[in-house]
Amino acid sequence: MSLIMLIDDDSDMLELTKRWITKAGHEALCVTSGKEALDILKTSKPDLILLDAAMPEMDGPAVFEAIKADESMRDIPVVFRTGKDDEESEALLKALNPAGIVSKSEGRNALLTAVSKFSI
Repeated sequence: MSLIMLIDDDSDMLELTKRWITKAGHEALCVTSGKEALDILKTSKPDLILLDAAMPEMDGPAVFEAIKADESMRDIPVVFRTGKDDEESEALLKALNPAGIVSKSEGRNALLTAVSKFSI
């Protein structure tokens, strides 16, 4: 069983994603802010991070950059989840070179397909 960290400020989306992940046979670690995630990552190393792109205080790109700047975390694959489906938003996320980007509007199958690419 793999451990997937879910980072999202939307509690409903977090709970829904947790259900999908656990039904697919993974363990989910739910976190509601980027700062909390970075604190937890100091002591826990998930196999994959699903990161909401738009959050208050510390958005997804800022969290991503902090993860990649830390030698102890930088090898953890990060997949952005975004509610913005416009080309400009996607281009900004792609420029960061994440392991993947999945639109929240694409739903369960797209998310689980993205997760399966990491053979975890």
